Amino acid sequence: MTDFREILAGIPDYKEYMNVDELNASSEALAKDYPDTVKILDLGSSASGEPIPCLKIGEGKYRGLIYGFPNPEEPLGGLLIEYFSRALAEDSKLRKELDFTWYLIKCIDPDGARPNEGFLKGPHTPLNFSENYYRTPGHLTGETNFPYRVGDLDFNNPVPETRVLMKLLGVIGVDFISSLHNMKWGGITYEVPGPCPWLYPKLHKVAKDHNIFLRKRLGSMATSGVQVAGYFTPVLNYVRAKAAGKGTVEEIDGAFIYEYVKLINPDVFMMIPECCLWYDDRCWNDRPTDVTLEDVMGYSSRIGSKTNKFMISLFDRAEPFCKSPSTFLEMMRSRLENARRPTVYVSDPDPEHGKRVLMRPATVAEKTAIEGRADVYSMFYIGGIIRMIDYQLAQPGADKVKLEAYREEAVDKLAELNSYVNNKYQIRTWPIKNLLGMNLGSILHSAEYVKLKKMWRF
Repeated sequence: MTDFREILAGIPDYKEYMNVDELNASSEALAKDYPDTVKILDLGSSASGEPIPCLKIGEGKYRGLIYGFPNPEEPLGGLLIEYFSRALAEDSKLRKELDFTWYLIKCIDPDGARPNEGFLKGPHTPLNFSENYYRTPGHLTGETNFPYRVGDLDFNNPVPETRVLMKLLGVIGVDFISSLHNMKWGGITYEVPGPCPWLYPKLHKVAKDHNIFLRKRLGSMATSGVQVAGYFTPVLNYVRAKAAGKGTVEEIDGAFIYEYVKLINPDVFMMIPECCLWYDDRCWNDRPTDVTLEDVMGYSSRIGSKTNKFMISLFDRAEPFCKSPSTFLEMMRSRLENARRPTVYVSDPDPEHGKRVLMRPATVAEKTAIEGRADVYSMFYIGGIIRMIDYQLAQPGADKVKLEAYREEAVDKLAELNSYVNNKYQIRTWPIKNLLGMNLGSILHSAEYVKLKKMWRF
């Protein structure tokens, strides 16, 4: 077994994230410094025509794909690949021991990442995150729009970022994939496609070693902090929901990357270390409260409904004055489309809970995690509406009187939510170094797991 302590101990104490230009420049420099080891592959461009470079490092038996910014407001992955790619290039012994050929894409969504760059250098607060918020709508997201045919369903409209991934996968196949997501509130949940018990103690230890708690989530947990990810199989979820007649089912535009790659390599393994940006110390506390899980989840539902009601009202009044197409306008339209009606989600299914689970006392950790997520997330799309309006205000001929009035309403709401969140929670920001160490450690252990599965046939 490979000893990963040295590579994990070498992670710098980063204080900020890198933007797209910085990541690209660093990749060019790395390839120049190690021309015999590092290759930059040209796989295609984003929707706006921006190149999406891929680093190829190593000549191992196994093939691993890691990509950052799967959602463009999630910057940790780019920084992880920045460090990992240089560590691989510099250490021939590590490359040999891992026995992988690595394909590393620092930013799969540069078009979406650029509008978020105001957050990268700090302050790393929920307010600054919200003021710089942009999230690519699902139907335009690279890892969720893969072609797939099943029965009468025929998904075949991949976006340019999906085509970049398809071009790579069509040539190399792949044994291991990780896309590097950032959640926003809590600790760590490792997302896997199914039971993998050999891996659990490794994942638990790497979280403990970096002082990051296992996220208190409900649903299809394989073990503490490890979840069998429903969102890995949206097409299957869609077919099942339709067959069960569950009501209005979320429309999807394609398969998730895992479903697609399974058609190429049925033995592929995917692990996503879903870490968070912020937490409250009470997320560690497993003492019972005097309220039930049903009460806590009801609070979360009410916050979501209240936020959606505000956003729909403001958007419907502002939209007639948004004359110029923009990514922010498209984001808000997409976000509110499902908010207007009850929907059975299949791209990220809601967990189902029995009455026995719902009526037990919630722990302090569960209450803090569930309510905190609802409270913090309520800020993001309010920030998105502000950005939508700001874009329109900058256009010639804009109705500044109307738009500025709507903007002021949104700014006041965001300030109100920010004050509420900061009064209710002692918000702490995870050190970037800890997040990187935990993420990279989990990726390295997962790569070892892939090799052992092949050797031991389990």
